[in-house]
Amino acid sequence: MKNIIKNKNILFAIFSLIALTTMAQVSISNSTPTSTPKGLIDLQNSTAGIIYPRFALTSNIIEAPVQNPDGSGSLVAGTVIYNTTQVHAGTDGENSVYPGIYAWNGSKWVTQFIREDSESLKQSSLGFRPLYSDGFTDIPGLGNGSSFTPKYSGTYRIKANVNFGAGEVSVDASHITSMATQEGYFRIILDGTNYDIYTHAYSVYNDDINSGTYFEQFRHDSSLILYVELVAGVPFSYRFQVNVIVSDNFVDSGNSGTGRAYVGIGLPCTIEFTYLEKN
Repeated sequence: MKNIIKNKNILFAIFSLIALTTMAQVSISNSTPTSTPKGLIDLQNSTAGIIYPRFALTSNIIEAPVQNPDGSGSLVAGTVIYNTTQVHAGTDGENSVYPGIYAWNGSKWVTQFIREDSESLKQSSLGFRPLYSDGFTDIPGLGNGSSFTPKYSGTYRIKANVNFGAGEVSVDASHITSMATQEGYFRIILDGTNYDIYTHAYSVYNDDINSGTYFEQFRHDSSLILYVELVAGVPFSYRFQVNVIVSDNFVDSGNSGTGRAYVGIGLPCTIEFTYLEKN
């Protein structure tokens, strides 16, 4: 009971000091206040912080439930609170709010924290070798059932990175050098929409080098960049597939063993999500 009375007295003293028309500065501490405060009010505590008034906002352009205590209706610019809720608001989420400190600037609530959200997902194993006869097939770790859940509502930059290499070429004994090209498509499915990327790579055999040498896995890199509007907390699905469409003059036509193509040579295929904060 003594502590409650003591705390009430401290609060009363704080607000009484603020109300005085004086040039004095005030220092408040849980021990001995400093004799030279660094501002109008200098709060000092070795173990605790300041708790801002806590409210559940519904939009960054709606003042309520916060009210101006003088009854004038409008909030004063500079009013600071802590918002406790996450709410998707606005056509593209432009009026959404998230837990954290906000300040009213006269027309909207402005976040007093940096909104950052990024994630990179990758192929689970390098050197995946699809068959020519398979058609579109999932890339390990990025296949069916993959999804990303955004932390914020708004615009995200999506970058997909893929790479492809040819397998071992069939040797033409009538020539010193044999060369062929494997071709295909990467299919990146984002929230049900297909994006196809053409790809190809070369493979060579030279009979004059070390009594016959194969040169393969020449990596061909491709990428796709998109900007999409996502909603906080709502999973966004993605799926990576590859389809080898040309495999003539490769061992077993690219259907087995060394003639198969490569996906993920040295570097995995990846998809990156990055939130773009708006002012």
